[in-house]
Amino acid sequence: MNQVYIPLQEVVERYQAGERNFAGIGLYSQASRMLKDADLSGINLSGADLSQIKLEKTNLSGACLRGTDFVYSDLRSVNLSHADLSHANLRCCYWINVDFSHACMARAVLFESELTDANLFGTNLEAIILIHSCLKGAIKSDPFRIGGAFIWNSMMPDGSMDLGPRFVDYPN
Repeated sequence: MNQVYIPLQEVVERYQAGERNFAGIGLYSQASRMLKDADLSGINLSGADLSQIKLEKTNLSGACLRGTDFVYSDLRSVNLSHADLSHANLRCCYWINVDFSHACMARAVLFESELTDANLFGTNLEAIILIHSCLKGAIKSDPFRIGGAFIWNSMMPDGSMDLGPRFVDYPN
């Protein structure tokens, strides 16, 4: 399947016109990868190439981001509550103060990523791969699922280092 590349601003305009399915798209140019204060709740970007995207105060709640590529992305104060990020590529991401509450991040890859002060309340992190990443200050109150995860050399929400490598299998 060939990926269709379009500018991020066009995605926003088409979303505002009522279109919601942008599965498998790629973003056209580096300059079009920055967005602030947008509402894209419920959008389908599954399998999309959102690498190097920069979002600030953007609402992606309830979005389908399954298998989406976020490599080298920078998200600040973004709402990803109830979003499906399962199987997403979250390598080398810088996501500060992002709301992942009740999101599904099962089987996602977090390699050299920073999720400082992220809200992980109710987030499904089952079978996630967490390598050289930082979750310092992340809210992880019950319910919190991280069964079957692979952790190596990562900072946990309480500031402790989990040097691993190890598989984790506990519900909280």
